Amino acid sequence: MEDMIRRFIEDSYGRVIVEGITGIECKFVHREGLTGDSVVYFEFSKRGWVKKPIMTKRQYVIVDANTRELIEFLNMYYNLDEGSYGMVRRIIIELAMDEMEGYVRDQDLDL
Repeated sequence: MEDMIRRFIEDSYGRVIVEGITGIECKFVHREGLTGDSVVYFEFSKRGWVKKPIMTKRQYVIVDANTRELIEFLNMYYNLDEGSYGMVRRIIIELAMDEMEGYVRDQDLDL
């Protein structure tokens, strides 16, 4: 079921990175506009936030997420129960992190 949900999200939602003053948002935008955007928020890493040393200025930490729209949309197709929400959140975060890694890598190449 996990692979089906991952594939469904990848097929139905585009991921858009938006950089702002306080950090970066990874928006999950439905390709046909059937739902509102779901967002995973990243901020620049600061000393003391993570146990690992900060090696570059372009390291980020997930600070918040608003994924209600996406989870409700998935629930219509897969009849999710409370036990499935943790798995779905993990998939969303993994996809957001993958998108963020690609964005940061592209930004580093531009420098």
